[in-house]
Amino acid sequence: MTLKIDLYTLGLVGVALLFTPQVFVYLVYSLLVLMGRGKSRKLGEYALKSAHDISFILPVRNEPLDYVERAIKRICELRVPGQEIIVVSDDDPVMKNEILEVVSRAQSSGCNVWFIWRSVPRGARTGAVNVGLFASRNPYVYIVDVDTYPERCFIDLAVSILESSSEYACVVGRWEPLNYESGLSEALAAGLKYMTTILYRARSRLGLYTYPLGTGTLFNSSVLKNTLGGWDERRVQDDMEIGARIMHSGLRVAYIDDCAIYVENPSSYRAFRVQQYRWAYGALDTAISRAKQILCSKYPLIVRLDAFFYLLQYTPQVLAFIGGFLLATVTLIKPLDYVLVAFPLLVVYAGSMLLHSLVLYRETLSATQSTWDAVTQMGRLAAVTSAISLYTLLGTLRALFRIKTEYKRTPKGVHQRLYSQLRVPWELLLGLVFLASSAIAVLSKAYITAIVLLLHAATYLYILARYPRDVFYK
Repeated sequence: MTLKIDLYTLGLVGVALLFTPQVFVYLVYSLLVLMGRGKSRKLGEYALKSAHDISFILPVRNEPLDYVERAIKRICELRVPGQEIIVVSDDDPVMKNEILEVVSRAQSSGCNVWFIWRSVPRGARTGAVNVGLFASRNPYVYIVDVDTYPERCFIDLAVSILESSSEYACVVGRWEPLNYESGLSEALAAGLKYMTTILYRARSRLGLYTYPLGTGTLFNSSVLKNTLGGWDERRVQDDMEIGARIMHSGLRVAYIDDCAIYVENPSSYRAFRVQQYRWAYGALDTAISRAKQILCSKYPLIVRLDAFFYLLQYTPQVLAFIGGFLLATVTLIKPLDYVLVAFPLLVVYAGSMLLHSLVLYRETLSATQSTWDAVTQMGRLAAVTSAISLYTLLGTLRALFRIKTEYKRTPKGVHQRLYSQLRVPWELLLGLVFLASSAIAVLSKAYITAIVLLLHAATYLYILARYPRDVFYK
């Protein structure tokens, strides 16, 4: 009898974990978009000036050579007076020499670019960025990845704001997708635009704290060197970590929505999986290690709380995955219509999802050619976002239990299509678990629970059908 009660309770707990976090996210995101519409908050009076004296730091390791060359060329074409480009390489000696040739060609064309090779890559990417920072000679620093580039208008506006007031530590620009070469990159581009609207544009307009972006921020070099002492090389998510310490110092971060920072989206499921695992780990790691700096800063209480909970943005996705898996497992053992028992929660979930879908549809439609394209991208985005929940869970658990993880760069260019060895096809296994539990639920006439579980199974089987090599190979 005790076992039955426990399983029944676990089934209901699974339903609660599956739906409640998503209701919260749908409502919060929808409200942020709706409340954030209108004019941007004024950043104060500042005279528009032309950018000057910026050090662009380009950390590289195992990056496609054509990407490195293109990144240097794009920065050179900005033609910022007094600019310098510092390429910091953590590559092996062979790759180092190839990058050095690229740098030499850029120098011969008149570009002020320098090369630093670290034979011992201490601190991974963050260590490379610190080396570039303390080697830089200009009052402004911009960290640039090989797959991004800023518009010149952002550079001009950012310098103007930093020179207008010493209260600003840095200026953040609006991320815009750079590539649309695959169905996945199109969907992720739509997701990037939407998340930029929520996490930056809307929050900035509401007066909430804006975290720096790893490759979309112009920094005051003096603040980085003298006030903050550079980036913390123990942290994986360097932008969130430095943002927490900027907040604690009492300085501000400005956000510019008028000019874009173009970033390349992952065009493969494997690259997206690697990226989201790292981001999930880094966000919670920063929340744990920098909670005191955030919550004890001099910002208003509501701003401090929002800044802290912002770092927990992957938690609802993780809880929903745990809830779905728990529901599937309990259904296999003791099939009942658990979702039907919690029918009021299902109604609330459906209502919040409808609201969020309408808001997302409106935002997506503005960047697509037709209703069909918008709906297709929304469906594909939902599938890949749900499928990587296992990896955000793993990243979250490692951060929670303070297990150090190695910084792994998101594969770019040809590296997205290079496969090394077989891996455990977790997507296939999860798809089969949800499919089997759905079938058991149907046989037990637990039809609503069966539909919910079947939708989960469809997500993983869709990923398996569309990206089989990414599922079976590392």
